[in-house]
Amino acid sequence: MPQRRRHRYELTLRDASGMPRELLRAAHSVSGGMTGVRLLASRLEESTLAAYGRHWQAFVDYCSSEALDSLPATSRTVLFYLGHLAEKGTVAASSLQPYLSAINGAHRDHGFDPPALGHMVAGARQGMGRAQAATRTTDARIPLPASAFESVLSAGLELAAQPATEAGGAKARAQGLRRAYAFALCALFVGRQDSAVHLRARDHGIDDSFIWLRLTEKMKRGRALRRIVRLPLSAGTARGHESALPSVARLGRAYIDAREQLGGQGDWLFQLPGERRPDTRAMEAWVARLLRDGGIRAPPGFAYLGHSIRSGAASACSAIDVRRHILCWMGGWAPGSATLEHHYLDPSVTPSPAAYAFYGWLLRGEYEMGMPAWVDAARARVVDDVGEYF
Repeated sequence: MPQRRRHRYELTLRDASGMPRELLRAAHSVSGGMTGVRLLASRLEESTLAAYGRHWQAFVDYCSSEALDSLPATSRTVLFYLGHLAEKGTVAASSLQPYLSAINGAHRDHGFDPPALGHMVAGARQGMGRAQAATRTTDARIPLPASAFESVLSAGLELAAQPATEAGGAKARAQGLRRAYAFALCALFVGRQDSAVHLRARDHGIDDSFIWLRLTEKMKRGRALRRIVRLPLSAGTARGHESALPSVARLGRAYIDAREQLGGQGDWLFQLPGERRPDTRAMEAWVARLLRDGGIRAPPGFAYLGHSIRSGAASACSAIDVRRHILCWMGGWAPGSATLEHHYLDPSVTPSPAAYAFYGWLLRGEYEMGMPAWVDAARARVVDDVGEYF
């Protein structure tokens, strides 16, 4: 009778330096103690944990300025803080939950009852929602045309051809190449605006034949689907239009070379030496800078935002008749997704040479993928029956 294969779970744990001191002291004295504390520190995605850290620090700063106790805090203090946020006018009532979760989470970590709960806080949230009114009309976000992808790529390649002395120095040149390549990579792989800043260096590569990414799509119940996608640099023409893949690869190599010349060997692909890890706000700033420098402006009443990269890529693919199930697979949408239809596809987008250049490989089936693997959303890698695939 064959032996049952046993699973082996490898852990990727976050540093526990931000956890309560008394918990760290107790953990050092028992087997598994520090691992348990690091498991607690790894319970959230790093981007979520960073956001909670910012929200908690803002609450601490408020309490300090008003001579109030932040730890432990009372529900009354949280009520006053909500009033403070309402007076600032920069936080919508519908967006309060992360602020309250940060306060509750910090209290639970230190063994205190969470104060941002109960009738008083719930009533204040409801009142804030009723009291707030929009004071201006916001522009509607729309997809970027594929021609904008081509324009950013061309500008990036022009910068790559310049020596550092003409580009404002080695650091400025690397930053410019980073902006362009992060943008092009998101567009090429139909990615979210923050997909680039969350990309680890080990999950990306360019060799003589392919440009590849290890993509991770978050699913429900704390699980994620991870897969490799490889795009051939020798892709043929699509409806007579040359592939943009070799140009994207040239831009990528130029950025990686510039990063290495600065001494960059960090974990995150788009983090340069001496800088903190980039986040979604950084990507938003990069996109805004690229569009401004390229003179790319939305029509009156509309706006190009980070979301416009993903929706522009999806709409361009749809315009050149990429089959829907392939588009869903590439962008990580569920088959028949209403989200894709309602929030990403613009039926007014028409076929263009740039769309064929960026996505013709999808039409021709010129790509490779490995068997997908399930991992947990905390990024602890699970080696199961699917096994490694790249």
